[in-house]
Amino acid sequence: MAWTRTILYSALSSYLWHPANADYVWPNEEIDDLEAILYEQQSIFGAPGSDLASFVSGCSGFGEGTRGGGRNFGAEWLRTAYHDMATADVNAGTGGVDASIMFETDRPENPGKGFSETFGIFSGAYTTRTSMADLLAAAAVISVGTCSNGKVIIPFKAGRVDAAGPGPSGVPQPQEDLASHTASFARQGFDVSEMIALVACGHSIGGVHGVDFPEIVPNPPNTGTDNMVTFDTTNDDFDNKVATEFVANITQNPLAFGQNETTRSDFRIFNADGGKVISQLAASNDYFLSTCTTMLERMINTVPRSVKLTDVLNPIAVKPRNLFITPNADGTLYVNGFIRITNTTVDASKSQVFIHPKSRSGKPLPVATATTKQGMSGGCDYPNCGPGLIFYMFNTTISAEDGISSFTIEIQNDAAGKTSQYDNGGSGFPFSDAIQPLFSLSNQTQLTVDNVNYNQLNVTALVLNAEDFSDISLIIPVPVNFTAPLSPWTQSKVSMKPLSKVPGTNHTLYTASWKAELAARTHPFDIVATGNKGTVSSLYNTWDNVPFVF
Repeated sequence: MAWTRTILYSALSSYLWHPANADYVWPNEEIDDLEAILYEQQSIFGAPGSDLASFVSGCSGFGEGTRGGGRNFGAEWLRTAYHDMATADVNAGTGGVDASIMFETDRPENPGKGFSETFGIFSGAYTTRTSMADLLAAAAVISVGTCSNGKVIIPFKAGRVDAAGPGPSGVPQPQEDLASHTASFARQGFDVSEMIALVACGHSIGGVHGVDFPEIVPNPPNTGTDNMVTFDTTNDDFDNKVATEFVANITQNPLAFGQNETTRSDFRIFNADGGKVISQLAASNDYFLSTCTTMLERMINTVPRSVKLTDVLNPIAVKPRNLFITPNADGTLYVNGFIRITNTTVDASKSQVFIHPKSRSGKPLPVATATTKQGMSGGCDYPNCGPGLIFYMFNTTISAEDGISSFTIEIQNDAAGKTSQYDNGGSGFPFSDAIQPLFSLSNQTQLTVDNVNYNQLNVTALVLNAEDFSDISLIIPVPVNFTAPLSPWTQSKVSMKPLSKVPGTNHTLYTASWKAELAARTHPFDIVATGNKGTVSSLYNTWDNVPFVF
C-alpha cells in the first residue's frame, strides 16, 4: 500500500468509529471477546466489562509507581507488538504479528522485562477463541488510543494465528548501520519514508532503559530505578514532540544524540531522506497522528500470507451479556440477563426495550421489559474509541414445560411507537434450557493438596430429558504444555453425575468438578450432552460468572 494512497483514509479513520458489523450473528467465537476487550473497557454497577485498558490508564498506567522509575505500560505494549512483527518477510509471506515473540525474549535483540509483563497482563484473556497474536495487536490499538487521548484510533481486524515456535531473528538494533535498518524495514514491507514515520510513531512514547541498554543510557547500580531516558519531553502523550524536538535540535532522545554515537539509530533513520519526512511530521501534529494511524494499522495487519483477517471489528449495536436460568420450586424457570446496547441505538432516558422469548416449540412467550438505571453504562477509557454502552437488565418467569429456545429484542425509540427489531440474522438470539450451567449453584475454590495449590471449578448444570443422553460432560480447554509460552490446546473432559430431579419439571441437576494447578479461571468451559437422539450443548461459559468461595 503506497504512502500517498493510505493517508486520506487514515486521516478520516483517526477520529471516527464505524457502525456496527452488519452481518454479525451472536455468538461469534472469533470476535466476541475481542470486541469486548476493545469496546467494553469500563463498566460499573455490576455490568460486564473488560479491565485490560485500565493497565494503560494515563498511558504509563501504574507502571511508574510500582515497577521502577519511568516504566510505561503503553510503550511496552506497543514495543511488544512491533518486535513481534519485525521479523516478518512480506515477500516470502512469513512472520508478522503471530506472537512468536513469546519464544524469542532470550535474544539480544529483545532485552527487557516489558515483553513478559505484557504477556502476563494478557494471558488471562488468552483462550482457544482468542489468539495471543490478536491480543498483542489489540494491545497496540489500546495503548496508542489511550496515549493519544483518542486522537489515534487504529482499525482492528481479528483472525491472527499464534506461531508454534520462534521465528527468525532480525529485529533492528540501535548499533546497526542505516543500510541494515533500511534492509530490515524493507523486509517488513516499509520503504525509507515509511521506516522514518514508523520509528517516529513508535518512539512518541517511552524511552531507553539503562538496565536494558547500559551502553546507551548509564545505569548506576543500586538506585532502585531503571534510569529511563525518554524519547521526548511528553512521555505519556502520543504526539509529534519526538519529531519537533529532533528538528529543533533540542531532543533528549538517546537514540538521536546519546553518548554513544554507534547507537544513534534514530539520528541515522530520521536523516535517511535528508530530513524531509521527519520535518513534515514535525510541522503538523494532525499530520503526524494521521500518518501514525496508517503506519501502525499496517504494522498490526502484517501477518503470514496464509492468515486471513476479518473485516474491521466495530462495536456491535445490540449484544446479549451474562444470561442465566434458575429453576424454581413451583415448576417454572427464572430467566434473566443483560442486554448491551450502544447509545447510538438507544436513548436511556426515552427508549423502551422489550425481550420477546420463544419456547422450545417456537411459540411466543410473555414479553419481558428490560430496564436500565443511571450508571448502568460502559464504553471506552479514551475518546473516539466507540459509542457509549448502556446495559439493560431483564428477567422473566416461564413455564418449565414451555422452556426457552431463543429471544428477539425490540427497541421503541419514541412516543409514537417507532420500533426497531433485532432478531440476530433472523433466527433470534439462542438461549436454551435444554442444557445450562446454574451459576447460582456453582462455585470456584482454591485448595491445597500435597503442598500444591489448585484452582477448582465446581459446576452444577440443568439438563432437560437427561434420560435421552448417554454422556453429559464438563469440558474445559487446557494447554498441552503448561510451562510453554504458547501451547496447543487439548480438552479436559469430566463426566457429570446426576444430583437430583427438579420437582415439577423434566430437568435433572448434574454436577462435576475440575481442578488444575495452573490458574485457568478465564478459559471458557462447555457443557455437552450426547445420545442417540442428538447432542445439546452450552458453549463458552466464563469462569467470571461463577461465584468464588473462600
